[in-house]
Amino acid sequence: MAPQHLESLLDAALLQQFPSHVDLIHEGRSADFLHVLVDGLVEIFTEQDDAEWGITLVKPVSTFILAAVVSDQPYLNSARTIRESRILLIPAERVRAVFDRDVAFARIVARELALAYRGAVKKLKGYVARSSVERLANWILTEAHKDGAPAHILLPFDRGTLASHIGTTRENLSRGLTQLTEHGVRVRGREILIDRHDLLETFARPQRLIDDPSA
Repeated sequence: MAPQHLESLLDAALLQQFPSHVDLIHEGRSADFLHVLVDGLVEIFTEQDDAEWGITLVKPVSTFILAAVVSDQPYLNSARTIRESRILLIPAERVRAVFDRDVAFARIVARELALAYRGAVKKLKGYVARSSVERLANWILTEAHKDGAPAHILLPFDRGTLASHIGTTRENLSRGLTQLTEHGVRVRGREILIDRHDLLETFARPQRLIDDPSA
């Protein structure tokens, strides 16, 4: 990426600190900024018929809802912080201007959009091919490996948020956690402990083209 184009982006950027549970983006509004999560955790969600449904959770360092910025279209989803977060805000017009001029930057954007698309397809495949308890089991396995502690997960949000992001209700989530005790899982408050990884994996049957973040 050309140094002058990087400078053009950063000159107009704002680095801001947000407390937890602050709405950052509202579905249907114009995309005024590109958001880059530097530190913290952000939830992408949608509101339909007075109910909220989780789309994805964004961890640093990552952009979110990039497609709306590049296409100059309204946001299709909303976003809020789950915990205290630092976010770099770059004006959308500046992003589009550099995108049109800088091939290297355009390639970076294309890669980000491709990864987001593949993530959406994987999640859709999980919804179509699995029950809610199977989605929960695979979520536990994936998160345990991400955190580098394959026998332990500390939920960074409440169970309602988790239920929303695996496409179920809070009540079904509780039933699913109870069912998974037969497959090597224990729950202790906000902690999920995997006592028998082999049993959980046998039940979940993880698939590389759904569950592997690198695929």
